[in-house]
Amino acid sequence: MFPTPWTPPTDIEAQLQAATAYGDWDGQVGALAVAELYMEEGRAEADGLVPPAPLVPYRDPASGKRCLPVLTRGALPPWRPDRVFQRTTLDELALEWPHDKWHLAVNPGHPSAAVVPATPLDREAWLEVCAEAPTRPPGLLLTLYTGPLHGPLAHGLACGALLSVRDGVPWNELGSVYRDYDEDRAVLYDTWGVADPAGWWHLTQRLLAGDGGMREAEFALRAREGLAEHSADGAPATAQWREAVTHVLTHRAAAAAEVQALDTTVTRIAAAEEQLVRDAVLQPGQRVVSTAAHGLASAVTLARLGLSARLCSPADAERVVLTAGEAARRTYASWPAFSAGFLLGAALGPGAGDPRAAASGHETAVSAHRLLLGDPAGPWRNIPWS
Repeated sequence: MFPTPWTPPTDIEAQLQAATAYGDWDGQVGALAVAELYMEEGRAEADGLVPPAPLVPYRDPASGKRCLPVLTRGALPPWRPDRVFQRTTLDELALEWPHDKWHLAVNPGHPSAAVVPATPLDREAWLEVCAEAPTRPPGLLLTLYTGPLHGPLAHGLACGALLSVRDGVPWNELGSVYRDYDEDRAVLYDTWGVADPAGWWHLTQRLLAGDGGMREAEFALRAREGLAEHSADGAPATAQWREAVTHVLTHRAAAAAEVQALDTTVTRIAAAEEQLVRDAVLQPGQRVVSTAAHGLASAVTLARLGLSARLCSPADAERVVLTAGEAARRTYASWPAFSAGFLLGAALGPGAGDPRAAASGHETAVSAHRLLLGDPAGPWRNIPWS
């Protein structure tokens, strides 16, 4: 049962409901042409443990038609460990349709349900509509209106919003998919080297603990904060900062390579912060207190990816998200400060050695920063920091 009045999870479900209510076939197909569609599959089949099951239509109780079911993102059911979802599109369905007498059933049993004819002529029309449909531009802030919008869980999910904007997924979804089962498993392995629940758990715990591969940067930033606390002039100049870090390491009898690495890190931080001032992320004289935001945002994304890849339970994923939100509040004073920490971490992290890739990634992240701080309906404008 759905509550009355019903809240459409996304604009797609709202468009489908309206089109179906008015018998608007063109409106139905127009909405589907720009939608992400999902097909359900047994996890054992997706993992190749058993042969793929043949496509079997079901008889739609409302229309009596034999149908192949698909779901829009907002209509995906609650997470189950044994059932997964793969993405498709209307034009892919048109080209690979299995039977001329079947209909397409969208969101069966949902308020946005629609049954669409799928004869060869219909599918040709689908392709024409898809060819003319606008493509969704990258860098949008997407919201699941039925997802968490307030409270600790929403706050934790909003800590991952910079990456959600980059990846084109709703910022506040913790459910059956991130993108889809196969792609999410591939991203976890190719990007993070995670292939099983133990690997997922160890990596999320490392990120939540601040061990995101930026120990040198954190040491340098803490040293600067210590200097600022004992100076009437505030934050030290870069030369004084470098000298102080070198002095501490020399006093500890650190190896020359370690001293050089920290000196390079201080220089990189100073240069990155100057860029953040040029981007208006920081005001002149402001400084970043920690790069932990990058690891915390990554932990939120890993929670969502792990849930989609069935490497953790919903309770496990929720714990990671809540812990990330709590750690962010302890470390930073505001959403802008958190975002600046994320951007500095991204500038110092993996991939920063490739100038073109780093510049492109930086521009994308800065655009997401501006969007999140500027959108009056977005999470950073509606969820209090503390």
